Amino acid sequence: MQRNEFLDVLRLSLIDSKKRFYRNLVFIEKEDFMDDLQSVIKVYNELGGDRRAYAFHPWVTGSKERFNQLRPLLGNADDIDYSSSEYYLGKTYDLVVLDLVDNFQPNYVGRLADLVSGGGLVVMYTDDLIRNKIFRNSIARKGVVNDYYERRFRRKLREHEGIFLIDSTGYSPREFKGEVKSTREKKPLKSMYFPKELHDLCATDEQDRVLEEFRVLERGGKRIVVITAPRGRGKSSVTGLGIAALVADAGEDRVRIVITAPSLASASQILEFAKKGLDTLGIDNTAVFSDVGLIRSIRGDNFSIVYVSPETAVGDDGDLLIVDEAAAIGINLLAQYVNRWRKVVFVSTVYGYEGSGKAFLKYLRAVLESKKAWARWLTMSKPLRYSEGDPVERWLYDALLLSPEPVRPKNLDTVEYLTLDKEVLFQDDKQLSQAYGILVTAHYRNNPDDLMIMGDGPHHILKALRAEDGFITVSQISEEGDLSQSMIDLALKGGTFDGDLIPDRLLKHTRIKEVGELKGWRIVRIATMPEIQDKGFGSQLLRIIVEDSMQSNVDWVGSSFMGDPKVLRFWLRNGFIPVHVSPKRNEKFGDFPVVVIRPISEPARKVIGVASSIFKDKLLNTIHDVYFNMTPEIAMLLLDGGRAHREVKLNRIYLAKIVAYLQGISPYESSADGIHMLVLKYFWDFRRDWRLDDDMEKVLIAKVLQGMPWSYLNNVIGTGRTRANELLREAIGTLAKKYYNLDEESKIDISLGSLDDEFEINEFM
Repeated sequence: MQRNEFLDVLRLSLIDSKKRFYRNLVFIEKEDFMDDLQSVIKVYNELGGDRRAYAFHPWVTGSKERFNQLRPLLGNADDIDYSSSEYYLGKTYDLVVLDLVDNFQPNYVGRLADLVSGGGLVVMYTDDLIRNKIFRNSIARKGVVNDYYERRFRRKLREHEGIFLIDSTGYSPREFKGEVKSTREKKPLKSMYFPKELHDLCATDEQDRVLEEFRVLERGGKRIVVITAPRGRGKSSVTGLGIAALVADAGEDRVRIVITAPSLASASQILEFAKKGLDTLGIDNTAVFSDVGLIRSIRGDNFSIVYVSPETAVGDDGDLLIVDEAAAIGINLLAQYVNRWRKVVFVSTVYGYEGSGKAFLKYLRAVLESKKAWARWLTMSKPLRYSEGDPVERWLYDALLLSPEPVRPKNLDTVEYLTLDKEVLFQDDKQLSQAYGILVTAHYRNNPDDLMIMGDGPHHILKALRAEDGFITVSQISEEGDLSQSMIDLALKGGTFDGDLIPDRLLKHTRIKEVGELKGWRIVRIATMPEIQDKGFGSQLLRIIVEDSMQSNVDWVGSSFMGDPKVLRFWLRNGFIPVHVSPKRNEKFGDFPVVVIRPISEPARKVIGVASSIFKDKLLNTIHDVYFNMTPEIAMLLLDGGRAHREVKLNRIYLAKIVAYLQGISPYESSADGIHMLVLKYFWDFRRDWRLDDDMEKVLIAKVLQGMPWSYLNNVIGTGRTRANELLREAIGTLAKKYYNLDEESKIDISLGSLDDEFEINEFM
């Protein structure tokens, strides 16, 4: 086909798309792309559409020159740096051009292609999808990198309608001939509680319905609303309108609404529509903007709407907490929100460029059930920017595997262990969707880059348990270690490098050079089909992987993950030892990253023995400072999971203070030094064959080691002051009896003679 004929087909398809409100995509991959690219944009210019964006890496040599060459055709287009593309998530465009010459990164493709509205056009262009790409080069190991992901991506471009291809072989248009369904026709509500002016701002009847549901937050007691939807369904915008409705309904009553999200950009849509709703209702308000023009807060005479970070939201106060992109925030924080706040709205993407449905909903449902919290679950499915059945959305979900739903194997009688051939896997859509789907649906933090790393990384291995008719459990493993001396020195001097996460962390925090020389397998993910979890398949695969590593010249098997209690318990139960926790809480996810290791070789046993002791020492000595905001449950698991042992001795004065505390003679604050030493003795004692119950340990950690105020205990462990006092006294009584046979009936008389040599009087006294 000739270019003119191709452009004619594209023109007709664009005309049809404007009538039926769907989108088209042009993909150009050839060395001399500029003429074709300009021709495509000229065709689009004939049909209008003024909202335009151009995405690229402006700091790469030659990128600005390409943009400037296209600028006359693009008009007043927003120029988007890929690195800042998150800030544009709430925008809508008619034309988006993606420069893929310097970089091809799935996360950016998914994020930006989604911004185009019905009747619009997505254009991607590159000289070569594989050669000299920034993200792909970062995946390489010793100069080697696969191209399994790119090959599949190209194949998917040819399988879908609404995709127009230009490459070195010629012009291949495939216009969309399917059916679409408009979502813009709203059914009138039977009854309306909130103002009609706000409903007029809703684009779909789904938004109308969800807006009305905000009324439940005005009722008494603890109320939780959960709103989930794929990206682009209007959940954030209707949440903003819901905020405006609640403010209006409050009248003269003072209202404080707190919004949190992984970033201010993530919450921008909610804040924008809250202001839009207030303005529409004629409610006076003043907005404060960030340096990049995003709303940070909105205030009026009787209300305030403010954004705070996920961590800050735990201790904040207000009438309502809104959590946007909740699936991207740690479950620990979500649980603390439910403890702290009486009214909470969780808003989250369950499919799309980030997020996963089943895993997040399962985790959140478990949290709410454990707290016995009343919850209203709302889902939204109708796209706002384009019609249902849009061909670009279908292609995007298929090419980037945004919603893989694995099918449960019917027969689990026979299970085999295997290492997957990634080249074969990426050619088999059914098997890939099954394997990757298990990894995604069991983990609620995902983005499209994960699939490319898994496929193209030569050091990433896939191992699985498979039944007769499908995968049961899948693990993604990264080969790490065996570092050169120069890389070891770089890490010790504070430098960083791609990959080798566990060696890098341990080199920096133990300073032991041999750490970098050891070879290891880092388990990036291990997951079981959701319907058959908690039946031992994950542990079975992990045991086989450890056995496999012994035959593969591997020194250690380990993992690094956000400190979620359930996940940490899984690793500890399977014999893995905590050796490192980041000194900084991850601000986006709200958890502390944890490293656990199971040593295989003798050199690894020695190194991990030292690392474990250093780690336990650091945690106990700095938990009141560096790890003050670590949840006591995570700290408990880390301390109980350590293998290091140390004898801690208490002098008679400390013991006398402890007895006085148990007798009620001495308040906790007066005996805190002796109690602190007794608690240290307990957590350093690895030889004991007994332990306190979880609630006791959590109170000891929160009050004695972290020094939390009594009032804060309810937020972090769900225990009020009276119960916390009871647990503390019971725990100290148990420890005093176990270690020293002391109780409230004991008597310890202190005299100088009784102290023997416990104290040395120095020459300066």
